[in-house]
Amino acid sequence: MVFVGAAVLIAAVTGAVYNATQHVPDFYTEALYVEPTTAHETGEVLEEQVFAFSNQVKKPRPWSLSLTDKQINSWLAVDLKEKFPELLPEHIQDPRIAVKGKALLVGCKYNGQSLNSILAVSLDCFLVEGEPNVVGIQLHNVTAGALPIPIGQLISEIDTYATKANIPIRWQQRDGDPVALITIPSTGKEIEGEIRIDALEFKDGEILLSGETIKSEEELKVEAADADQASPVSSPPPEPPAES
Repeated sequence: MVFVGAAVLIAAVTGAVYNATQHVPDFYTEALYVEPTTAHETGEVLEEQVFAFSNQVKKPRPWSLSLTDKQINSWLAVDLKEKFPELLPEHIQDPRIAVKGKALLVGCKYNGQSLNSILAVSLDCFLVEGEPNVVGIQLHNVTAGALPIPIGQLISEIDTYATKANIPIRWQQRDGDPVALITIPSTGKEIEGEIRIDALEFKDGEILLSGETIKSEEELKVEAADADQASPVSSPPPEPPAES
């Protein structure tokens, strides 16, 4: 009887764990559905916005970018598969996001050897005070279905793909959670100055980024020198006629 009871208990626990891993977060259910008739068009609009933004930051001027989670999910549903079919590993499918208040929620289908579930993570994204162009991404509430999972494995995955993409990441702690610190380059090819990010804001359904591309000190010195050389040399005033 003891063995029978133990077997029943193990089966019950196993069933409960499996059911918990099959739970689908509400935000993911909502984000997963993309209107097929408009998804491609919405993705194209997003690409046009990003292309225009990439041109904006090349010139010295203020700039801004506003994207919605619906636009991003349309692009993920259609364009990601078509244009970057090998970007995601085989065991990751259907990534989606949602912006709820100031939190960025990210979810995907995970089909592994020992686990088939919906992985989800809640992120807080912010500009790091005192470090120009450094974005902090705080990870918390990592789950497989309804079960919390160790965050160390996710950090290892992030480091692996960041290394492949040549994106340097530093890690810190904030309120007991790991924070990835990513430095956005301030200069680059065809950029006439230095990029300065002033604001990164998340609010329901929307991501806002703003800043300015400013001329570097060297460019300002060159412009000042050119202006001095171009300015006409003033002639001395004529001498008054001599008195007779």
